[in-house]
Amino acid sequence: MHPELIRAEIKMRGKTLTDVAREYKISPRVVSLALKEPSLSGEKAIASFLGKPLHQLWPERWTKDGKRIRPRYRYLYEESA
Repeated sequence: MHPELIRAEIKMRGKTLTDVAREYKISPRVVSLALKEPSLSGEKAIASFLGKPLHQLWPERWTKDGKRIRPRYRYLYEESA
């Protein structure tokens, strides 16, 4: 999912990234970073807040069964067309 769509969905629920960080007791920087690059606690906080699985928000980072996709082994998780 595009980072701006994630940010917009949070905003549509009346919150900001800082509010999400505060709610999950982590740094706002960590939550903001999760939109741009892998950040485990930031990704989990956003996914939990939005009530969505990690793979739905970041399909390039997570598999459907909840495993982190490492860039080096990404080809192992990609579905063939």
